[in-house]
Formats: sequence, structure tokens, C-alpha cells
Amino acid sequence: MKAAESEVPDAHFTVDKQNISLWPREPPPKTGLPLVPRKLLTVRAAVIFLTLVLVASVLLQAFLYSWFMGTISDVKTNAQLLKGRVDNISTLSSEIKRNRGGVEVAGVQVQMVNASLDRVRSQIQRLETGVKEANAQIQTLTRSWEEVNNLNAQIPELKRDLDKASALNAKVRGLQSSLENISKSLKQQNDILQVVSQGWKYFKGNFYYFSRIPKTWYSAQQFCMSRNSHLTSVTSESEQEFLYKAAGGLLHWIGLTKAGSEGDWHWVDDTPFDKVQSARFWIPGEPNNTGGNEHCANIKVSSLRSWNDASCDNVLLFICKQPYIPSEP
Repeated sequence: MKAAESEVPDAHFTVDKQNISLWPREPPPKTGLPLVPRKLLTVRAAVIFLTLVLVASVLLQAFLYSWFMGTISDVKTNAQLLKGRVDNISTLSSEIKRNRGGVEVAGVQVQMVNASLDRVRSQIQRLETGVKEANAQIQTLTRSWEEVNNLNAQIPELKRDLDKASALNAKVRGLQSSLENISKSLKQQNDILQVVSQGWKYFKGNFYYFSRIPKTWYSAQQFCMSRNSHLTSVTSESEQEFLYKAAGGLLHWIGLTKAGSEGDWHWVDDTPFDKVQSARFWIPGEPNNTGGNEHCANIKVSSLRSWNDASCDNVLLFICKQPYIPSEP
């Protein structure tokens, strides 16, 4: 029995991806064993094979279990990482949504900034143009300044010439003023001579006409008015003196009357009547209104106190007075 067992060849097997191959070390010798021992050998081989399969299965399961559990752990870890990433993506998505409005606002601001930049560029271009123009003006002013410096060097001499010219101008203006005064005087004298040649006398800016034909007071006034004048008024002592001397002691009507004025004396040329001054020109005792109709005044005697009231219907010589008005040049 032992001899028979020692002659049984060893079984060899390999495990390759769950495939088991059995093969003897050497091919069994072809012996003429009986059928029963062959069956036993086959059973033993089957048992060994099954045992090996079981051991291999157990080993494989142990290996696969540890590998599977590690894989599951890795999957869980990866799942947690993916979940965290998904959460991060959700957070990022919400932040992106929140920031999208900010991006749109930023886009509008960028457009506004671009428009501002365009305006700034336009202003810069205008400023550059203005700077060029200013440089040109500076060059012109520089040349002008050089000319001014040249003129400044000439100023002392020009000042001396100007002083001389000013003195000459003053003399010229004085001569012109003198010539104008002389011209006016000559013209005035010419005007006076023309009026005097017509029988008028000149005194202090007035012409006086001493008539040669006597008339009533009213007729004398009409005559004077036809010559653009009035019966004379008397406004000063010098004028009174001139009149009575020129009258030569002959009676002459003057323009003093109280007719139509309710008894108040007045001058017919509307010169204001100075009652206080005129009191010195009446003959003592005049005016006396003899007969109640002496409403007109005349120069009666050659004296400062020469006025007399008389009837306006008396026929007397008269004196017309006309202010001197320079004629147009």
C-alpha cells in the first residue's frame, strides 16, 4: 500500500485569473492498473483540485474583499470630494449670478469710461492744438518783445522829442485859441459894424436904436417889434447912464408900462422889473400919474434920475433894444 502511494505522482496547478490548471510533474506511466485504483486516483485528484480551488477562492475573496473595500472607501472619498466640488460649483454659480449684474454694471461703467476717454482724447487734441497756437504766439510775442526792447532804447530820445512837441503843441493850442478869440472878436465887430451902419448903437451885448421920428408909445413898440426888438428895458445903472447920455436930453419912450397890468409897472420884453433898483431912476416925485392916465414911462432929462410917467398917447422919440446874437459861422 505504501509502495503504491509512493508511486503516485504529485499534482501541480497554477491559478491565473480564476483559471486552475492541473498538470503532473511527469506524465504518469502507462501501467496496467486496475479500474478501481484509477478511480481513486481520479477522486483524490478531484479532491485536491477542489481543495485548491477552495483555497484559491478563499484567498481570492480575501484579496478581492480588501481591494473592494478599499475601492468603496475611495469611491466614498471621491463622492465626498465630488459633493464638495458640486457644493462649490453651486456656490460659484450663485456668486456668478450675483456677479453677473456687477459685470453688466461694470460693462456700462467701462463704456462710460471709454466715452470719457474719448472726450479726454478730444480735449487733449484741442489742448495740443492750443499749445501749438500758444507757441506760435509766444514766438510772435518774442519778436515783438525784441522790437519793444529796440523801441525802449529809443524812448529817451523820443521822450525829448515828445517834450519838444508838447511844448510846440501848447504854443500851437495857445495860438489857435488866440486866433479863435480874434476870429470871434473880428466876427463880432463885423456883426456890430453891420448893425451900427444901419443906425443902431452897441453897448454891452445889446444894440439900441434911437429914433428920429416921434411916435406914440404903442406905435413905437410896434416899430421896434418890426425890427426884431422891443422898447428898451433898463437892468443896471451903467445901462441907465448910457441911455440918458445917448438921448441927449430929448424925451424918449422906454419899454416900462403899467397898462393892462392892474397898476403894476413891467417891462414889455419880459425882463423882470426890479422895483428897488428902479426907484433910483425916477425923477423925484415921479411917477405921479397926473390925470390918472400916465401909464407909460420915458427918459425926460439927461440925468441918472430921469424917468417920468406920461400918457401913452403922447408922441415922443423912442429907444429900441435888441440883444446881440452872434450869427452862425
